[in-house]
Amino acid sequence: MIPRIHWPGQSGSLASVVRGVARIVFGWVGSLFGALVVAVVEGRDVVRVAGFVPSREWGVALAEFGVLGPLAVAVGLAVSCVSLFLHPAAVAPFESIAALRAQPVFQRSRTSALAALGGVVGTVWVVAVAHAARDALGNGAAEAVGVSLATTSVGMLVGLSAVALALLPIVRRALSAAASLWPGAIDPVTSAVWGLVLGLAALGWGLHVGDTGGEGRNPLAIFGVLKRHELDLRPVAGVVVISGCAWLAPLSVDQRAPRLVPFLAALGIVSASLGVTAYEAQALERDPALARALESHAPLGRVALALDRRATDRDRDGASPWFGGGDCNDHDPRISPFAVDIPGNGIDEDCSGSDLAPPKTPSRADSRPADRVVAARRYLNLILITIDALRASEVGFLGYDKPTTPNLDALASGSVVFDRAYALASYTGKALAPMLIGKYPSETLRDGSHFNTYFAGNTFLAGRLRDAGFYTMGAASHWYFHGAYGLARGFDVFDLSAMPPTGQGDSDTSVTSPQITDAALKLLAASKAGTRRFFLWVHYYDPHAQYVPHDGSPDFSEPDKKGGSPMRALYDGEVWFTDASIGRLLRYVAKEPWAEDTVIVVTSDHGEAMNEHGLAFQHGFEIWEPLVRIPWLVRAPGLTPHHVPVKRSVIDLVPTVLDLMQVSQPPQGELSGQTLMNDLERPDLGYEERDVYIDMPDGPYTHMRRAIIHGTTPGMKLIHFGANQYQLYDLARDPAESEDLASDATVLGPMLEALQTKRATLKEISVAADVPEIQ
Repeated sequence: MIPRIHWPGQSGSLASVVRGVARIVFGWVGSLFGALVVAVVEGRDVVRVAGFVPSREWGVALAEFGVLGPLAVAVGLAVSCVSLFLHPAAVAPFESIAALRAQPVFQRSRTSALAALGGVVGTVWVVAVAHAARDALGNGAAEAVGVSLATTSVGMLVGLSAVALALLPIVRRALSAAASLWPGAIDPVTSAVWGLVLGLAALGWGLHVGDTGGEGRNPLAIFGVLKRHELDLRPVAGVVVISGCAWLAPLSVDQRAPRLVPFLAALGIVSASLGVTAYEAQALERDPALARALESHAPLGRVALALDRRATDRDRDGASPWFGGGDCNDHDPRISPFAVDIPGNGIDEDCSGSDLAPPKTPSRADSRPADRVVAARRYLNLILITIDALRASEVGFLGYDKPTTPNLDALASGSVVFDRAYALASYTGKALAPMLIGKYPSETLRDGSHFNTYFAGNTFLAGRLRDAGFYTMGAASHWYFHGAYGLARGFDVFDLSAMPPTGQGDSDTSVTSPQITDAALKLLAASKAGTRRFFLWVHYYDPHAQYVPHDGSPDFSEPDKKGGSPMRALYDGEVWFTDASIGRLLRYVAKEPWAEDTVIVVTSDHGEAMNEHGLAFQHGFEIWEPLVRIPWLVRAPGLTPHHVPVKRSVIDLVPTVLDLMQVSQPPQGELSGQTLMNDLERPDLGYEERDVYIDMPDGPYTHMRRAIIHGTTPGMKLIHFGANQYQLYDLARDPAESEDLASDATVLGPMLEALQTKRATLKEISVAADVPEIQ
């Protein structure tokens, strides 16, 4: 006979306390079992998707179980407390079902009607709120949208509930009448199941017919947005699994006093799991590659890892000494992997293993003539064309063998082309505005949202040119260019007439390139060009996912070629379609008398992944070469067309344009880049090798990524993933970034020094990301 837990003199209330404690402990066991299931599933995905080979058998699943342990315990406690509040007697599910079915006929029919109406109300409410949210986000700032949407959603729920209550008697009578033919019509469980099935069917159909922008022929298409990568619901599913196990496990306690042996065994399981967490906290610190694999490819593991690091960060500097956090001194917030090392002070602020050596003073023999404006130039106008998500490898003037960019190729033939140009980050919110401000993203004044708002303290290129007497104009089609976000600051007029009613969300099927060109032509016609200097910025968006086919597009498909996927063919078609609209703009400019007094600059905000490194047709999460290599050309009167073969960054765009426009440079240190006038005007001087720095601060859906590309072009590339996690690639021998050299300390050391030397020149501004509940 297995003894039960019992103390002498135990009262009824004390017995209830004992049963409550036991339910919490068994809830923990259930939640840990759920965590184990999630760890095994996500661990297999890490190995399959990332190609990660753990140093220990079952290493990935065990590591993730250790990481998930604290989260599972917290979820188990919360679920158990809710269960105790709702069901103090711990009634098993089948007993609850039996009780519902044992209700009197009238009450049972009423419950069935409520269940049926509840499913309908829930489905209609979710669809309505989703549409309201999309429309609101396309027409306003996030904070205002949040308040109005909360009010709207509550109002919708109240209204739908009122309609449901009004219909309740009708539905109840209909179900009662149907019960004469089918008794299940007044079975509350049957009604609830049918309501759930219909709701899931609506969701499934919406996912099928809707695109990632929520566009489609019926209202249910709004559910298509759930296919978007940044709305990854796998972490939610993981939490549901853990919560469900936590809810069901204590039912074994039921109404009886818990048995002693199972209770002690449950306590042992909980203690052992916490022991696994303690072990893995140290193991992940010794093996940061495993921590990085979880952070990159384990949906719920990534969230739990961030929570574990935050909980163990005693000095609150953003880095933990455990779980691969890499903090070498958790008692001093000035010392962490995120700190900038002060050269020569004898302190290893950045936890790299050594202090950064003092910078060397270059000798006169090592110096090179500073970039300067060589020719005396007449006053010029400027047209800046940026193309969203256009990767360098997909344009003809950089070597692509398909006719994606015939108009840009013609422009490039008379331009200076930068063969190895790099973006500042790999998604618009962290790349486009900083490029036009002339500072690295982490140096700008911004908020912590995914689509950053850039504050008035930033000075954009448009503002500098307007202050110099230019008439400034802009045209775009995405809701991000609304004035509240800051990108349109400094413009006399900014045309958003090409923006579709939905705001051209991040990923939809709207086609806007022809409308953008129409807006640009309208602006130029009204600008009094030729009588005053002007600056026109035009941002084309169509190459951004989602890709749609276009009539007249060449057939870019290559089914027999590696990488020749249908999606890539559609992307190429989008590039071709955008190029055609740009060509119409260029032909208009060429016919104008002021064309010979106009500089044209073409570039992109970031690239796009095409199945490289497991990323398919997306950007913004990593900074691999396809995501940050972009086209960049400059056509200006008097420039001899040529290619610049060395690596360059668009951080230099603003100072270069200011020199081209003969506008005074701001005080030293206000811009982070340097003019490239020698590259443009004096190729006979040769090309100076410069380091390229890529800077992507933390965001709600992306983690910090930074990189430096150092040495002779194409250079060595060091990627910093946070904490003490690095990857290092020799781009000359390994352009696909497949052979990580970071384990070689002799190669890693100089690159770490180059990275920290560069960071020491930056004026970084720490901005906390607006972290969502589930990333």
